Amino acid sequence: MSNLTKDSVCEEYYPISMEILQSFPKYRPQVDLFIFKEDIAQLYPVAKKNSRLTNETVDELYEACKQGILFVSRSDQYIYVDLLAKQAELVLFNSHLLESEIVQILFQALEMRFNNLVEQPLENYYEPLYKDVMVFCEYIWTDPKRIDAFLPKINIEEFKVSVHGVLSLIVGTWIYFAGNKEPNRKKFERMAVGLIMHNIGLSKVPGHIVYKTSPLNKEELEKYQAHVRQGAILLNKFGVAYPATIDAVVQHHERIDGSGYPSKITGNKISESGCISIVANVFVDFLAPRHGVPKLSMSEALAKLAKDSSLPVNTVAVLVKGFAEKFLQKAK
Repeated sequence: MSNLTKDSVCEEYYPISMEILQSFPKYRPQVDLFIFKEDIAQLYPVAKKNSRLTNETVDELYEACKQGILFVSRSDQYIYVDLLAKQAELVLFNSHLLESEIVQILFQALEMRFNNLVEQPLENYYEPLYKDVMVFCEYIWTDPKRIDAFLPKINIEEFKVSVHGVLSLIVGTWIYFAGNKEPNRKKFERMAVGLIMHNIGLSKVPGHIVYKTSPLNKEELEKYQAHVRQGAILLNKFGVAYPATIDAVVQHHERIDGSGYPSKITGNKISESGCISIVANVFVDFLAPRHGVPKLSMSEALAKLAKDSSLPVNTVAVLVKGFAEKFLQKAK
């Protein structure tokens, strides 16, 4: 390996930050580590994956890390992506991460945080989720086109509350920026929290109902539909008071013709964040089998959205037109 520069090394190797290095077991790192020798323009291995290190080697690693010359192979991406998902804010300050790595880190971080909250709907689990949603919002707000890189993630095979929340956030974010020439940052951030948490009330519904593969009976349906009001109660418990957040949670099953629940509100009484949450939720529902309803293809889901007159017309139009151009035309 010759005639290398530090920048060219970054194409195949990721420079390890001190935060990541310290997250490894001190004497037995989970990845192969390399030091870049600038004077000879070469990388050389300094620590082998899961091998016991000496104190001298540990000191060498920490010194190299301080100098920014400690690297890990991008072939070990799955390992350091898992670690960065627990420190998602680092994606905002690391110019060496690939876009695909950032997408994976943020997706894993958000899914993990929301899953923790669903399993234990307590305020101390809400705070880490809120923090990582703000990291996602900062990343997207800097360049809204970045949301396109998240879209391949919406192809799913089975329903999971936490994954459904992240996918609804991705779809809702795409709709928001596609449909707003002058987006408002605060509104986006507050709506984003509601989008990922719109189904938080399902944490209070028995799992055998939430994940039932056959149609729900009347009693099960009543318990299931109660998740919206349970979601509102939990938001209050977490101290959430922003209308854009609350509306995304309490209105995601409303319909413009009044056929939805729990409040049967109609037309323009449904807020913008409510409309986006409705459409994102329905669209993501179409893409995963549940309650006796089979998974639809992207084209089938878009066609079904377009035909449903109970959904917010303008919001549906933004999604259907944009996604048809992005996915269906490319497939031809």
